Amino acid sequence: MPLFRRRLVPALAALAVVAANGCASPKALLQLQVQLSEAADAVNDIRVNMSVMQDTIDSLRIVVAKQDSTIFRLANATGVQIIK
Repeated sequence: MPLFRRRLVPALAALAVVAANGCASPKALLQLQVQLSEAADAVNDIRVNMSVMQDTIDSLRIVVAKQDSTIFRLANATGVQIIK
């Protein structure tokens, strides 16, 4: 009998936890849904911001490359050596 009780007590405890979680109120479920929606919106905003930042970085790379080539052309025209 003690072996049966040792198995029965944890099983009943697990059943009680499952039953308590299964009876969530609609208000709590609505709040959870609102929070998940807000989190999804925040993640989407982060993605948009990352996209804008990536475009800015790409644009800055183009500007730096143009300035770099202009500096090398000026250096070649004046005979100045540039150490890389």
